[in-house]
Amino acid sequence: MLKTEADVLRSLSGCFTLDALYALCEQRTDTGRDGGHDPVPGHEGDERWKRRARGGLQTLRRTGGAKRIGSEFWLIRGTIQRPERMLLVVAGATPAEFELRLQEACALLRSLEEPADLVLTDPPYGLGRGRGHFADGNGYRRDAAKVVPGYVDVDPAGYRAFTGAWVEAAARALRPGGQLVVVTGPQRAGAVQLAAEDAGLRWVSTIAARREFPLATLHRPASAHYAVTVMCKGSLASKRRVFHPPADLPAARSGHPYPLDWWPDSGRADRPGLIRYDNALPLKLVVRLVLAFSDPGTPVADPFLGSGTTAVACWMTGRKFTGGDLNPRAVQFAAARLLDEHIRPAALQPALFNPYLG
Repeated sequence: MLKTEADVLRSLSGCFTLDALYALCEQRTDTGRDGGHDPVPGHEGDERWKRRARGGLQTLRRTGGAKRIGSEFWLIRGTIQRPERMLLVVAGATPAEFELRLQEACALLRSLEEPADLVLTDPPYGLGRGRGHFADGNGYRRDAAKVVPGYVDVDPAGYRAFTGAWVEAAARALRPGGQLVVVTGPQRAGAVQLAAEDAGLRWVSTIAARREFPLATLHRPASAHYAVTVMCKGSLASKRRVFHPPADLPAARSGHPYPLDWWPDSGRADRPGLIRYDNALPLKLVVRLVLAFSDPGTPVADPFLGSGTTAVACWMTGRKFTGGDLNPRAVQFAAARLLDEHIRPAALQPALFNPYLG
């Protein structure tokens, strides 16, 4: 388990580089055939043969062929200290693609290789972290040595413009019937909904999900719930729009699903004794959202990767995933967390690793 930043780096020490893979392809293959050097539209600097190389590696992974070079690892562009792009390779794994990027949110959403069924994210709240209550860096009474550094917040004065830009990019990235699910505090839910409506999305629901540890306040009620804003691309009646009533929520007396927008048990985000990210969502909440608003095998994107909870939830439930963050420490932590705490323990404790196996 990840207790220190040193554990994070050790977990990723077996990475292979994308550049090394490309070099082998150039040595052993005619990369120019069939338009291999033609650029891929919308993917700056990416040529068709490079995309084919990554696809071939994914095929090896799905068929078990990747066992020849290791049972699980990240194929990495950049360095361990500053990973630019990371592709997960696990022999015999279910998800078809799993990728983490050091990339700004709008750029990531614009460069997705296929339209997303679900964009699920917890963006910065732009509430002045580093000033006022957070001036000492310990507003939550945390041990700073156990917190991954580098969290990137947003200037409160520019929050609406920031939100409008990434939400518009998310709307363009969704397939028809796809959905945007944004987790914020109540104070930012309005800005997200207005930005999404301006981008042409339609309101589906605003879910209040109980928060276990609200930050104490003196002059107003403490925010004791997350606000989950759900918007869709196109008609609410679209047959392509997904909603599976959460099985772990109360049903009507008849047993028929009776989904409500109040989720009283959303789990906890703390990690006693382990290293954690500055801001993180409870895994239970994110798994429930992934299950409710997407189907197995479909692509999910998170442009504000943070602690990687959405990546973990997608791995556990068999979705494809692309996530990114501006903080290289976030990309490192999410990758190590996925490998060290959720993939490698699976062979020994599958029931603990994935409660959805039945």
